[in-house]
Amino acid sequence: MIVIEELRKSYGNNEILKGVNWTQKKGELSVVIGPSGCGKSTFLRCLNQLEAFDSGKISIDGITLDHTKKIHPKDEQKNILELRRNIGMVFQSFNLFPHMNVLRNITEAPITIKKTSKSDADSIAYELLKKVGLSDKANSFPSELSGGQQQRVAIARALAMKPKVMLFDEPTSALDPQLVDEVLIVMKEMAEEGMTMIVVTHEMAFARDVSDQVLFFYDGKIEESGTPEKMFSNPEKQRTRDFLKKHLN
Repeated sequence: MIVIEELRKSYGNNEILKGVNWTQKKGELSVVIGPSGCGKSTFLRCLNQLEAFDSGKISIDGITLDHTKKIHPKDEQKNILELRRNIGMVFQSFNLFPHMNVLRNITEAPITIKKTSKSDADSIAYELLKKVGLSDKANSFPSELSGGQQQRVAIARALAMKPKVMLFDEPTSALDPQLVDEVLIVMKEMAEEGMTMIVVTHEMAFARDVSDQVLFFYDGKIEESGTPEKMFSNPEKQRTRDFLKKHLN
């Protein structure tokens, strides 16, 4: 489902991603961990083209952006749009439209971008609100919801576009501790249903218990990766051991 080859990204003279390579099967959940500033968020933003990468190759469900080959700008833009349509993303901040109620927050993109009829979009939205445990909040506005509820609406909004892959950039970091579990439960259910996911998080219990693969980022590269059993019980690299020792205490 996901193939990444020698992905590089710089801001001026500051190289953030230094040749990232990764492959992931359909239905797998990969958790990305690592210290602040190591490139985790930039990695996600390059995957869905919120950031243009400098060199390398990204392929998601057969849609490829390859900077090792010359391609006409129109063809590249077509591929970028197609890639974005297949990827949903949930951020640290909820980014809901404050002037729209929950129902319209979820239906706006399917109606505007996918030309879904209002009745069909509403039906999908109600189904997703039930899925994230917010059936009674369709007519509420974001300001009337807790942070955990807003983040669950953000997940429903992303799912309404029927993505092939979901990316999560520290989705619980802006939440009060008591609200974290309600978001992680929804994400766990998505994983159990076979959604392909990449999750940047500091929630080590979630990484250990739910993921198929754990990626430890350090200084713009994947320093080490493996199953949660291997990564949490017997990591090979000293930097991985030091990071986990600090964050598991």
